[in-house]
Amino acid sequence: MRACKFILIFIASTAFSLLLRSQETKMTTAQLAKMDTSFQAWMRERHQEAILKRDAFFKVLNQADPDTITHLSFTGMDLETLPDLEIYNHLTRINGSDNQLKKVPATISYSRHLKSIVLTNNQIKSIRFKKNDSIVNLNLSENNLKRIPRSIKKLSNLKVLTINNNRIKRIPRWVGKMQNLNDLDINYNRLKLTNASFRRLKNIVILQMGGNHLTRLPENIGDLKRVKKLNLGKNQLVDVPSSIAQLVSLNTLIFYSNHFKKIPLAITQLSQLQELDLYYNELQFIPNELGNMTHLKRLYLAFNQLKVLPDTMRNLKDLTFLYVHHNQIAYLPQWINTLNNIEILDISYNQLFDIPDLSGMPALNELDIQSNQIAYFPWKMLDKPNLKFLIVKNNPFILDKTEIKHLQVITEELEKKGVIVRN
Repeated sequence: MRACKFILIFIASTAFSLLLRSQETKMTTAQLAKMDTSFQAWMRERHQEAILKRDAFFKVLNQADPDTITHLSFTGMDLETLPDLEIYNHLTRINGSDNQLKKVPATISYSRHLKSIVLTNNQIKSIRFKKNDSIVNLNLSENNLKRIPRSIKKLSNLKVLTINNNRIKRIPRWVGKMQNLNDLDINYNRLKLTNASFRRLKNIVILQMGGNHLTRLPENIGDLKRVKKLNLGKNQLVDVPSSIAQLVSLNTLIFYSNHFKKIPLAITQLSQLQELDLYYNELQFIPNELGNMTHLKRLYLAFNQLKVLPDTMRNLKDLTFLYVHHNQIAYLPQWINTLNNIEILDISYNQLFDIPDLSGMPALNELDIQSNQIAYFPWKMLDKPNLKFLIVKNNPFILDKTEIKHLQVITEELEKKGVIVRN
């Protein structure tokens, strides 16, 4: 056996890669016939590029010593079937994304050195794996899977399973027996969750279930004792079960783009939470109990209907990012400048007429106050030594000609130093 190893990778052009990631690659002949001739010509050209790339790839592959191949990347070749991989005993990574694969041979998991398989953006309806205890990462996103393939349970040391953008409806029983699986991305499927679903996910640490049209969560969500990151964004939730407060390990909670009109009090009991994302909901107020979440570092409340920041938020001393833009806030309380760890503060697109002096906030380096009704220009911010980014445009500042000229000079000087000022 040769001592050297090498990687066999063919990289598609940027335009071709983008094309093959799109749904156009899965169009029928009848659909293509309806498209304008210029686009059809472009599609034919790209298909020819895929054929040339495929021919070149297999020419090199057939000439290589199988024992020297450690990585195989055959992306964007319009492949409908994979070559027999059983002879490649030293493979560690396989990437067959952006093809036309419908079935995948079990020999794909033959190598005992294999760590990662990526087969995104294909047409896979079924897949079988041989028993393998070396694979730790499997990505089957953007395929036509109706269920999580049962043979995945043969990958005993699998840690990360990414299977978003399919048509999966349920969490099978055997998932709960995969002791090493701790990262599951099942975003953008058709999940129907039950109490049994969460019992089967008791080992998961990172759980992503966004974009599944969920209208409710099972009452036993508190069973997810190990979960640290929970993504339930882009669903249709209006509330959460009270047992969510039992997620003692949780540090990141995402409810981006749901239908919450208020922050459930059970969430405010997550005292160890560090990141809370409630972008694009229908929140009308913030409960005082939010001030109990003293470990929060990143708070995302933009694109809601908030009018007031409650005084209890002054207790959030660990906050580093605070995003409350695109709300209806008319008053920014003075205590905001006591939050000494805030690095980014975005209060743009509100109804503010004035803001307190924020230049004394030691960590603040990015401030966005654009599109409010502020009349007094925050001159002191321009003298802030660690300022990196300041956006103040679209406010009715009252400035005389001398101040306007002075502002222009200061802005030019700051931009020479790398400070971005938009006025």
